Amino acid sequence: MSLRKVIGACTVLLLLVAPVGALAQLPGGMSLPTGGFSKDALLKQATDLVADLAGLKSGGKLAPAQTQQVDAMIPKANSLKSELEKPQVEASKLPQLASNLTDLQKQVGTLKGLVK
Repeated sequence: MSLRKVIGACTVLLLLVAPVGALAQLPGGMSLPTGGFSKDALLKQATDLVADLAGLKSGGKLAPAQTQQVDAMIPKANSLKSELEKPQVEASKLPQLASNLTDLQKQVGTLKGLVK
C-alpha cells in the first residue's frame, strides 16, 4: 500500500475514533466505555449514505456512467447498513465496517461534487 493511502487511512480512523473519546466523560460523573468505534454512529452514517445514494439516483442529474456507479454502490451500502443493524456486531468487525463505509462515503462525495 502506498504511503499516501496509509496516512489517509490513519487520518480517517483518527477522525472516527476521536468523537468517541470526546464522549468518554459525560457531565454528572457518568462515563462511557471507549472501545473505539461506535456501532450506533456507524449505523447512522450508513443510513445517511443509503439516503444520499437514493437521492443521487432519483435526482436525475447524473451521467449514465455515474448512474451505473450509484447502482453498484447501493447494494454495498445496504449490505453495510444491514450488518450494522444486527443486534450483535462483533467489535473486531467494526474497524473493517468503518473502512468500507469511509470508502463508500468518499465515492459518494466525489459524485456529489460532480452534480453541483
